[in-house]
Amino acid sequence: MSKRRELIEQRREQARRQTLIIMAAIVVIAVILIGGAVILTNQQAAATASLSVMTPDPRPTPPNARPDGRSWGPANAPIQVQEWLDYQCPACAAYNRNYEQGVIDAFAKTGKVHYEVRSMSFIGQESVDAAQAALCAADQNKFWQMHNSLYSNQGTENSGNLSTDRLKSLAAAIGLDTQTFNTCLDSGKYASKVTQEQSEGDKLGVNQTPTFVVNGKLFPGLQSAADFRRIFAQVAPNVNLGQ
Repeated sequence: MSKRRELIEQRREQARRQTLIIMAAIVVIAVILIGGAVILTNQQAAATASLSVMTPDPRPTPPNARPDGRSWGPANAPIQVQEWLDYQCPACAAYNRNYEQGVIDAFAKTGKVHYEVRSMSFIGQESVDAAQAALCAADQNKFWQMHNSLYSNQGTENSGNLSTDRLKSLAAAIGLDTQTFNTCLDSGKYASKVTQEQSEGDKLGVNQTPTFVVNGKLFPGLQSAADFRRIFAQVAPNVNLGQ
């Protein structure tokens, strides 16, 4: 074989090797991209899987009710109730599931009780994120839908059930403007408010959830409508709530 022909064959062999290397690289990149797409799809599917949407009964709004989205009853009512909660707290979910609607039915229409929700987000980051999500939902007048749905989707602590992706999927499921909600959540619009409320709870002596502060006095633990009736008689004996 002449030198010229030998050189040509060497160059062809080099070209074949380079082509094989490039093809192999393309295959590797394709596998990575496909794998990444599958992972992203799985993450998105996990974010929307098994979402439970709970639409609460309407909260009565008597005259002079404060339209701040997460309270009911007149702002100047003689009985003031603050519910301090953590959306990852199982006892808080039990109160929401078993007692909260009964309390509303018993006292909201009297016009003598102002009831307000406050967050004491101490269990973990998902507690903080959920509290912010509830406030972002309040911006669109759907606090109570988010409030109830957060509890219905509660899992074990910091397990991902209330991750930001899940919260965004939940916002879409309850009919929020997702772009507005996502911007609110991602920007940390209410981060300082959630932190401030936890500090206020600490100052009040709240050390477990749920805790109810009624006219300045702390009542920790689950409270039924009958329990509240006894509490109201204790802190405001002159207020007639009827039967």
